[in-house]
Amino acid sequence: MPECRRELVIDSLYTDDPSLIGEAAHIVAEQPDGPRGNSSLPIDQRNKYANLILLCNIHHKQVDDHVREFTVERLIRMKAAHESWVQTSLAGFDSRRQADDEQWAGYIEAWAVRAELDTWLNRTSGLLQPIPSVDKLFFDQLDALREWIFSRVWPEGRSELRDALENFRFVVNDFVNVFRKHSEPDFDGTILSTKQFYQIKEWNPELYHSLLKRFDFHVDLVHDLTYEMTRAANYVCDKVRANLDRTFRIDQGVLLVRRGMDMSLMEYTRRPEYQNGERVKLPYPGLNPFLQVRSSRDYCAGTGVEAQFIADVTPESNEA
Repeated sequence: MPECRRELVIDSLYTDDPSLIGEAAHIVAEQPDGPRGNSSLPIDQRNKYANLILLCNIHHKQVDDHVREFTVERLIRMKAAHESWVQTSLAGFDSRRQADDEQWAGYIEAWAVRAELDTWLNRTSGLLQPIPSVDKLFFDQLDALREWIFSRVWPEGRSELRDALENFRFVVNDFVNVFRKHSEPDFDGTILSTKQFYQIKEWNPELYHSLLKRFDFHVDLVHDLTYEMTRAANYVCDKVRANLDRTFRIDQGVLLVRRGMDMSLMEYTRRPEYQNGERVKLPYPGLNPFLQVRSSRDYCAGTGVEAQFIADVTPESNEA
């Protein structure tokens, strides 16, 4: 493959930073079943600069579709040759900035895969049902993702992008804690569903109605945190387009969610996003403040604060 010499970083007209329009390709795939993934390179080394090569979108697809031709060794040689050409041919080349941009691109690609953005609508649809449920594998991935974000070694700059990822982590952290409190696995352990904890063995009207009220509050909060998690993910995508890659997920569009059937047997597809006044450094204010402001979001299921809930749940937004 000849060097295409396409410009992969361009000056931005709307932000302080230039935009990365190339794509960070893995030399050895992030996972063993990916292109050139059968390697002794440890998994934790696969998103680092040494294993990334910046390509245009055409050649990114080409090197992943033709792994026999584009071997690990060839891609390493291509990367070294291109870096040498850039350093000797382009004025103002900043090798550290390039390394930082490639590290950011690797992080974003890994985040999108770990969050399953390509299947977000289907993965979250069960969470917006009258009895919220979720695939245990996806739930475990979200649980691990909050720690993965928390443990990143951030490159310099791109503070808006880092803040957006942290905001997403805070929402996921509270969603995981809230949903887990009243969830149970199904018979084969593949699906987690919300316990119907209002069901009691001996009839007690006062206890039943009290538990039902708590159950409804919990379900509404799971719905609202699912909406908020989607807003936070869309916010990350917005910040990637503004600060790193103008074309990021342009073809796929924004993340959507599908609300379960209502009393009229209707389903609703929704597009949760932060609105103008909410697009601040950290739009998600933490669990307890969120209970107060959730009714002002573009979509919400519940309102208010339940005293018993405050006693039951301790938010951990500043921790993984």
